[in-house]
Amino acid sequence: MSVTTPETYFRKLGEFPHRDLFEEGCKAWEAVGRLEDFVRNLVDEADAPLGEAAALRVEEGLVVSEGLLVSKESLKIASVGLLIEAGVRVEPGVVIKGPTVLCSDAEVRHGAYLRGGCLIGPDAIVGHATEVKNSAFLNGAHAGHFAYVGDSILGADSNLGAGVKLANLELRTEEEKKTGVVKNIVLRAEGEWIDTGLTKFGAVIGDDVEIGCNAVTSPGVLLGPGSWIAPSVTVSKGVYPERTLIRGPKPNVGHRPF
Repeated sequence: MSVTTPETYFRKLGEFPHRDLFEEGCKAWEAVGRLEDFVRNLVDEADAPLGEAAALRVEEGLVVSEGLLVSKESLKIASVGLLIEAGVRVEPGVVIKGPTVLCSDAEVRHGAYLRGGCLIGPDAIVGHATEVKNSAFLNGAHAGHFAYVGDSILGADSNLGAGVKLANLELRTEEEKKTGVVKNIVLRAEGEWIDTGLTKFGAVIGDDVEIGCNAVTSPGVLLGPGSWIAPSVTVSKGVYPERTLIRGPKPNVGHRPF
């Protein structure tokens, strides 16, 4: 199986209700590029009551949670492009931009900021002071505390420790700053350089990956399922096979123990 296919990283994809985000034959990261339109279509096509909730305030294209919301049924706020399914818990202090879908039994904790293009899967957690931009959380993915998730896909039952950052923009050259034209992120996979077609791309985090507190992934990281990243480690751009162990203080890549 190619190291670029979604099936390489997401072994539990069959459990994800919106698995058609990943088109047949696509590269794993290509879902990032189509995520915003995909989420917008989910909201538009959802057969859910239009309305508002007492705990949510809609203002200038944002939804702000002013109290605790525990949804008993699905709710769509069309003016913002937000779909909240049954069983979702949204705590006070959350700010959401559309298009965003919160799937059944997802939890968004105090102070989280969802910046649009967000697909938060069933039983997933967006934690306190966590920022999510144009990213998907598959079933049970957790980013519990102070994380940044930009232009990324988190696999089922993966977990980001407190303070983890999935960086999505490479350092810009003086020319890129001057012209405003940023080059696409390029990956080396299967012996060749591959243009991702994305100027912003964080990480593809496989199922059951564990990332320790304050670790940072460079733009363009693909972590195989079951991998472990030690706390405070910076993960260089590249493709890492399943059950990879990366530990510090110096980068040290090995095979994680069973």
